[in-house]
Amino acid sequence: MKIKYTVMAALVGMGMVAVPPLASASSLKDKLDNIQVSGFVDTSYSGSNATTPKTKGFGLDQVELDIEYHEGNVGLRFDLNASPSAGGNVTNDGLFEQGYITYSVPGLPLLGEDGLTFTFGKFNAPIGWELLDAPDMYQFSHALVFNFGLPTNLTGAMLSGSAGMLDASVYYTGGLDLNGTTAGGAKTFGGRLGITPVEGVNVGLSYIQDKNTNGVGAAALKITDVDATIELIENLLIGGEYNETKSMQGAGIKTRGFMLMGHYDFTDMFGATVRYDNFDFDRSTAGKSTAYTGAVTAALGGGLGALVEVRSDKNGAVTTDPNGTPPSRTVTSYAFEMTYGF
Repeated sequence: MKIKYTVMAALVGMGMVAVPPLASASSLKDKLDNIQVSGFVDTSYSGSNATTPKTKGFGLDQVELDIEYHEGNVGLRFDLNASPSAGGNVTNDGLFEQGYITYSVPGLPLLGEDGLTFTFGKFNAPIGWELLDAPDMYQFSHALVFNFGLPTNLTGAMLSGSAGMLDASVYYTGGLDLNGTTAGGAKTFGGRLGITPVEGVNVGLSYIQDKNTNGVGAAALKITDVDATIELIENLLIGGEYNETKSMQGAGIKTRGFMLMGHYDFTDMFGATVRYDNFDFDRSTAGKSTAYTGAVTAALGGGLGALVEVRSDKNGAVTTDPNGTPPSRTVTSYAFEMTYGF
């Protein structure tokens, strides 16, 4: 050991070994302190009588790792995401759920402490009531409005800020759920205005106009959405949403849907959720699709959660709806889900 220390001392003395200065070590520590890492694993056992024979089985529904870095008024975030149970090959677009850079200008007149934030890249669409990831949901499944009335991710530029009881986001993107260049170019714009008139009540007004056919013949759309959150009674959360979409090509197809849900926590561990949603896939034809969902939730501690869901879908149209529900038939599905997030 003495020989090794003697050799090292000699090398340092000759300048052959670089010793990082104290300032560099401190800089590296500061960068590490500015990194936030989070994520979750979502697994389930589910089944349905949608087909004959009935389907059921275990699934690894989603795995996600989120990394954020902030230094002063700049930052970045990217979400690595995979949904193995969905099947198919993992695409680059699907692997990176989000990936964006932020630049904030604090202390602007009339704006809050955070000022104005510029976001550039791919981000979750700021529209609607339900969130995308399993740890942020009160059910196993999403409502019909979420699945068929809203985009999931947008790629482009966004400005966001808040002032008093108002918060707002406006964005300009390259289509809906589209990442990359298209023949038509970026022709999509929209935004959301949030209003909190009293503590415990928030209403969001969203609008999107998508003039981009996405290069694959998909009709451009206008989307109008209103969401509301009410938390005036202890342990009770009420959420609602109304959505309309309209094709901007030819005669166009108009859709309309709404969702109402309530979640109550009986204890710190156990809660229950009920949800009703209705969606008209084509307002010019008869028949609508409805879904009734009930779930019991459990917060098991340490980021571990579980729930049991039962859902009933009904289709009043004469053809199978885009949700896969046959006409004049009730499809019952169930799921047991466990999610761990950190």
